[in-house]
Amino acid sequence: MRRRGFTLIELLVVIAIIALLIGILLPALGKARKSAYMSMSLSNLRQQSAACAAYRASNREKLPLELTTNTRRPPNASTGNGWCTWSYGGKNTDSTIPNVGGSFWYGYAGGVFDVEAADRPMNEYMYPDADLEAPNPPARLPALSPSRSQLQLLAFKDPSDRLSHQRDWPNPTVSPVISSYDDVGTSYHYNIQWWEQTSGLPTGFAQRFSFGVQRMALADAYDPARFVWLHDQYADIVVHNTQANFRLVNGYNDINKSLMTFLDGHAAYHTVYPQGPNHDPRSFSNALYTFIFDDLVFDP
Repeated sequence: MRRRGFTLIELLVVIAIIALLIGILLPALGKARKSAYMSMSLSNLRQQSAACAAYRASNREKLPLELTTNTRRPPNASTGNGWCTWSYGGKNTDSTIPNVGGSFWYGYAGGVFDVEAADRPMNEYMYPDADLEAPNPPARLPALSPSRSQLQLLAFKDPSDRLSHQRDWPNPTVSPVISSYDDVGTSYHYNIQWWEQTSGLPTGFAQRFSFGVQRMALADAYDPARFVWLHDQYADIVVHNTQANFRLVNGYNDINKSLMTFLDGHAAYHTVYPQGPNHDPRSFSNALYTFIFDDLVFDP
């Protein structure tokens, strides 16, 4: 008795059915994955807001934003020769992961942006039990220290974070490919859009920064639900772009959208607008958010 096998037509029909099912299921799986990643990232931001509130309660309402320097100094020092949007919290800069090598930030600009996890003021509130290894100041964490890759503080990592834009802002770093989290220690960056508003002050660099940080604390008193203190990389890139039709696809495959968290503690995912050639006023401040002090002159 001959055993009947599949004919070619039957096999092609089965393959076609499988392909159809995959085509139906993949978008649904992609949406579910995106939703899960988004929920995780918003949860990260809410955790950081809670830690920020605890920090402020212990520091006379000051936010965990500090000037940086190429020599380590005690927290809350009033002097410094730089600032970077990742110094508030997160792990050590650029991990020694495969294809990345040593620390880029250790030597860049004399190390002014190479902020150790041990020196980031919000870390002790986010991870009070973490072993934040660092030598005694003023010594710095070596460029090839295993701690640059071994220490992980995942509440600072957005699951969609794939490319860092920090080394050659606003351009992505593609050689090597590295995420913002692995590059500078966090996927989220503190809001510094107000810096331009301090340009006319008859004071020095440190005084300008202190003025803005103090103003952010005051913003909590009058519009905490609109004032952004943390956002992802995309907000910064989009709002500064001078092309009216600029479109940037983020890690969630959405155009001109950004994760952000506010001084009242809530987190959201909002559309952001390029300022364009005519300085669209919605770019830096609108009904949903503000990156600037609305009562001060802003000249981007």
